[in-house]
Amino acid sequence: MNLFNENKSFNLILLIYFASLPFVFISSVIESYLLARQLLTIIFLLFIIILLLKKSNTIDLFTLDATTLLYFGFMVFCGLSFLKSQMIDFSHASFSKYLTFFIFFLLVKLIIINGYFTSNHVVRSIILFGILALFVIILPFIKKTINGQNLFLDVHLLSGTFGNKNFLSSLLFMCLPFYFVGISISKKIKVISITAIFFTVLLLILFRTRTVMVALSIYVLLILCHYIKNKFSKKFFIRFLLSLTIIAVLLIYYFINIKNDLHSSSDIKTKYFLRLFSSDTFFSRLEYWKQAAFIIKDNFFDGIGVGNWIATYPKYGLHHFSDIDIQNGKMLVNYPHNDFLLVLSEVGIFGFLCYLGIFISVLYQAYWLSRNDIKSIDRKNASYFLYFIICYLIIAFFDFPLTRIEHQILLLIVFSLINSKYLQVSNLLGYKVSSRFIYVFSFLILIYCSIILLYRINGETHLSKALEAEKKSDNKTVIFELNKARNPFFSNDNFALPLDWHLGKAYYNDGDFKESLYNYKNAYKSNPYSIVVNNDLASTFIKNGKVKEAISQYKEALSISPHYEDARLNLAATYYNIQEYEKAFETIDLCDSNSKNDFYKQILTPIVEKKLNLTLNHINNPNLNSYLKSRIKTEKELLTIYFDYKKIALALKDIFNP
Repeated sequence: MNLFNENKSFNLILLIYFASLPFVFISSVIESYLLARQLLTIIFLLFIIILLLKKSNTIDLFTLDATTLLYFGFMVFCGLSFLKSQMIDFSHASFSKYLTFFIFFLLVKLIIINGYFTSNHVVRSIILFGILALFVIILPFIKKTINGQNLFLDVHLLSGTFGNKNFLSSLLFMCLPFYFVGISISKKIKVISITAIFFTVLLLILFRTRTVMVALSIYVLLILCHYIKNKFSKKFFIRFLLSLTIIAVLLIYYFINIKNDLHSSSDIKTKYFLRLFSSDTFFSRLEYWKQAAFIIKDNFFDGIGVGNWIATYPKYGLHHFSDIDIQNGKMLVNYPHNDFLLVLSEVGIFGFLCYLGIFISVLYQAYWLSRNDIKSIDRKNASYFLYFIICYLIIAFFDFPLTRIEHQILLLIVFSLINSKYLQVSNLLGYKVSSRFIYVFSFLILIYCSIILLYRINGETHLSKALEAEKKSDNKTVIFELNKARNPFFSNDNFALPLDWHLGKAYYNDGDFKESLYNYKNAYKSNPYSIVVNNDLASTFIKNGKVKEAISQYKEALSISPHYEDARLNLAATYYNIQEYEKAFETIDLCDSNSKNDFYKQILTPIVEKKLNLTLNHINNPNLNSYLKSRIKTEKELLTIYFDYKKIALALKDIFNP
């Protein structure tokens, strides 16, 4: 009876955790869902530890198998990467998140092995989570459709409580293996699971997130192949594979041929396929991966520090990106859109090998169980999870599920189910340690994670208030809230802009240029590769009469991003103000003639006028002077001549430098 009560307590906590996961948020912080769900996970794990410590049976032994040791090794190398971290607070944030995942894996695996969680109850809990996630998105979908929004076209509006459409798509996909396993649990769960599979596939087709669509197609095909292979003859199976291959080739050929015709049609079906087969985001990912390659080359063994990608990638130049917003610092690349490149960049080769080793070991265990487990139903369930991990690797290669709480929790549930089952069935000995040691170790780690998380929640709360005050030009409140936001584990916002930069801007807007310069200098020390920080520091140097330092800082920003308009225009204006007109013209002449920057034409006119006068004085041709005087009577005519000259110069450049 006592064991039954303990099982009931564990299962109830698990059910509450997964039922709460789609709904928890902290409205006062910027990362409202991410931080809230990490906090919920930590609380869940602390409750699990308390229940484990209260259990009445003798001390259990925990098996340190290859998977656990590889995961532990990954954590060790994440910790060692702190030695290279540029932004320590980012490293603490990412490291605490990874540690939370690690402890989740240890404790859930231990509980399953000792029978406090049954695999069926775990699956039921996640099916509940998946159903709630579906409701979270289906209800707003119905409401917005009734209100007249065409969500088939504006599908990006759908995100539920999961960040954005792409994260939601991958999360819905990650629930699929649990639905397939649920089909065999009971008749009631079977009906729920089949219904959930139908709506999940329907929504994924609607969302048309290409990486998830590829993963979904492969997952369905693998399950279909598995079913046919076990139900029909080998000859029939080979014929099926050949037919499948022919159909796939024909479909690819068809879509390649119609792709060029999609742009000319306004048909909804056509627009669907246009979005589905667009290659724009793929080429963007190639640019991100290229930037990761630069980082890896210079930091192959030790990485740049866990969580430091966003602060480091600009170091290697923003001219590699085609996106104008990235070149101008208006959009930041948080991750390289590839979990494996992210790990290799931040942690180095040894941490990467440990991370990769985790997947390899679990894949092997799932494959082994699909062939050697005693019960046929367990072999089938192992196959569902095996195919899922393969498809997860595809998603992780083009996206970054490693950074999301819900995605990692579902993945680690799969890892725990496979690993615990493998240890039970294979009778692997491994190295045994006292489970009490695991409890103490986990508790201490969770305390560290809690401290980091609470500090960051406090910091983000005050930063959010500061940003609201900034919109109202209430600089005093901005400064007050930013000083309250700063703490040992929160000194930069989520876009790698130091709080000192925010303070510098507030003091600048308040007219206190001396204090502004002090804060901008500190911001530059924290993030020297931010072109925004460089530009604003340079502008504050100007206000403090330090023109030479300002020019140097503008040039540093332009060395990172030659197409950064704000810095180029500010540098040109600085040269103009110190009467270095030739340099002013050379600088602004590199700007795009179609620039939308309001300051561009404002500063361009006097610079072009000075350049023209200098040129005419140098040539000293009275006839040319008279001709131009008759041609140019307004600023508009002056700029027209300049832009015409620039077009000719560019054309000649193309001719002589093809």
